[in-house]
Amino acid sequence: MKYMVSPTPEEALEALNESVSNIKKSMVTIVGDCRVDYNGRARSFLDYGERLVIVKADGTVMVHGNEKREPLNWQPPGTKVKYTMSEGLAIEAKRTSPPETMRIYFKSIDALSIFHLNDGAELNIIGEESDIVDKLEADPSLIEEGLRIIRREQATNSGYIDLLCEDKNGVTVVVEVKRSAITHNAVYQLEAYLVDFKKKNHQSKVRGILCAPRVSEMAKTLIGEKGLEYRQIDYDFELKDRKQSSLESF
Repeated sequence: MKYMVSPTPEEALEALNESVSNIKKSMVTIVGDCRVDYNGRARSFLDYGERLVIVKADGTVMVHGNEKREPLNWQPPGTKVKYTMSEGLAIEAKRTSPPETMRIYFKSIDALSIFHLNDGAELNIIGEESDIVDKLEADPSLIEEGLRIIRREQATNSGYIDLLCEDKNGVTVVVEVKRSAITHNAVYQLEAYLVDFKKKNHQSKVRGILCAPRVSEMAKTLIGEKGLEYRQIDYDFELKDRKQSSLESF
């Protein structure tokens, strides 16, 4: 890893060009006073300001300000990056399809780092709604004893029912799953599914159940008014490293 504090443009350029010639592609971070010119599918200009510029090994280039998650400007993986001098250090990030170029000009550089990350691990995400539906499909008694799954992802005009079920008395049950909290929007969503189902099945009795770890007070009141039901269920999922995590972790 190479780390430089307040390098001159010449020192920065030499270090960056050395990293480009290295067989192992590196990640670069630069903190400094810069402006950004973009020309491609649109035109944009960002005047001088102190920013963080990240150049990744795959050609991704991002210009970050002091706030917010999204970059102020960026170029995607596969971008060709070139370091030059133009009254100071300049970065040219160019693509041909579609044709677009982002140029970053530095008035001054506060810090420069060049390093290679060894990271072959895959991101293991659990606790998505599909994971929860998998659990409930495998064991419907988590919702209600005697419940039987008829179909998953049942299409309606308003969307897809997570689980279409039948209770121990033969009554159809529409189950909608949320991974965090039941809100008033979820209640209206389930109500729309029930309306769609009844239009095609006039004689059938049908119940609606919302499943989630939490339910808001507003949603709880609305559920009662609509004649629906809810199940406050906590779900535990096991990561590949055998550590237990619950939905509260996401």
